[in-house]
Amino acid sequence: MSRAGASVGVAGKLARDRRCTVRALPRLARIASLLALAAALACGERAAAPAPSERAQFDGVRAFRDLADLVQLGPRPAGSAAAAQARELIRERLRQAGWPVEAHEFSVARAGAAPVAMANLIARHGVATAPRYLVVTHYDTKNLAGISFVGANDGASGAAVLLELARAMAGDAEPPLELIFCDGEEAFGANITPDDGLYGSKALAQRMADDGSLAAVRGVILVDMVGDRDLNLALDFGSSPTLRKDFEAAAAKLGFPPPFDPGQALSVIDDHSPFQEHGVEEVLALIDFQYGARVSPGPLWHTAGDTLDAVSAESLERVGKTLVEALRAMGAGRSARP
Repeated sequence: MSRAGASVGVAGKLARDRRCTVRALPRLARIASLLALAAALACGERAAAPAPSERAQFDGVRAFRDLADLVQLGPRPAGSAAAAQARELIRERLRQAGWPVEAHEFSVARAGAAPVAMANLIARHGVATAPRYLVVTHYDTKNLAGISFVGANDGASGAAVLLELARAMAGDAEPPLELIFCDGEEAFGANITPDDGLYGSKALAQRMADDGSLAAVRGVILVDMVGDRDLNLALDFGSSPTLRKDFEAAAAKLGFPPPFDPGQALSVIDDHSPFQEHGVEEVLALIDFQYGARVSPGPLWHTAGDTLDAVSAESLERVGKTLVEALRAMGAGRSARP
């Protein structure tokens, strides 16, 4: 090649290189942006948590609307069409809050009667394999002959608190949680016995024991019958002193009165009990078993009087805000561990 030809060739190559460089710039910018985004996502867990003032707060009025919507469905005994409608309502509101939901379906055999199909709803938040807390309630109502029992307190109040808790804690990385909406808490007979009642929690606790997932449960918190206008939570003999102190500390921080009433000291058997029987030591029962008067179980328990006018948004807010504060403190303690 002549010197002139070489010069022309070099010039042509330089021109081509400049064109390639110009075309590559936007592409390189896009790659750089994607790498920056990936780095930000990778560091997400290490990013500073939102300031307390920026976190979503528990709203008792909104929880009361959920309660009222459940009551509007009427009686919701296990196996009924209204119970299925309640499940769909709960599932949709959890979906709106960003929580994946699993339906745990099972069937309960009854002597001399057809089996009853039931389903728990399990909403999960956080890494599936991480140690977690279960917050448990029930959404079914007692089937009382001759009574339109809508369960504003006993059946709807706990579910409403868990739904609003899902909204309030949707942005919290810690602690990992499962919200459990149990079916079949109510017995077919007069009262819960070792053989009747707690069907949903028994089925789930057994499943988790069988598949090994129960070993990752740090604690179980029951929320049931927390809507009474005259709220005073029972001092449960079987609850963990550690979790009780955590809840009391959260209430004090928020300026609420001491949550547990020593005058209502008793042993609570409810949907936390099957998990306790399978070896979960850290449990806390949040329940007011003096419904309508300061005597257990109270004049409104399992009566037609368990309606909207017997419950309040203020009671839901006291329990819900305190529970959110306690869970966030537990999550902060977990994050601080090496």
